[in-house]
Amino acid sequence: MKVASLLLVILLSGCASQTIEPSYYLLRSNLDLQSSELNPSKDFSMGNVVIASYIDQQGLMMETAEGEMRPARHYLWAEPLYEGVRNFLFVEIAQAKGEDLLPSRLSNSTTMIDIRIDQLNGTRDGKAQLVAYWWLRRNGEVLSFHRFAESQVLAADGYPALVAAEETLLTELAKKIAASLVVTDA
Repeated sequence: MKVASLLLVILLSGCASQTIEPSYYLLRSNLDLQSSELNPSKDFSMGNVVIASYIDQQGLMMETAEGEMRPARHYLWAEPLYEGVRNFLFVEIAQAKGEDLLPSRLSNSTTMIDIRIDQLNGTRDGKAQLVAYWWLRRNGEVLSFHRFAESQVLAADGYPALVAAEETLLTELAKKIAASLVVTDA
């Protein structure tokens, strides 16, 4: 009996000391990109992309109670969220618009697109949520201001499904931004 108890204690202590390996996620477009010369927009360029500070961290964000958010400890972004969102939107807006956007510092375009992500998280009821704003700016003047506030039901339980739903929402945001890029007279 003492040997069995000793073995049980050893087994339980071994289980308690096992560490959970973190899972890392990238925000990447599902588009099949090919090597080619870029076709930069002559009218629009990418300005600032700002991510709300509470979500701009390594752990994926999950709503745990009304007004309460918690970053995941073991489900992490593989790169700074700012970089992932910015790169994702560059690719997706270009696809939707049919022409590439350059960063404003590399472009002679007169109209800049500024984007602010205020919410990008999982909800208690099994959805991904995205709230974002964008505005078109020329010579310091705001030409138009837009809001995107949508949610997407997760296809399955778990963080991989959350990331997939967030990518779907970011793709929809990119399409809305591209649709707002209409050339107007100065």
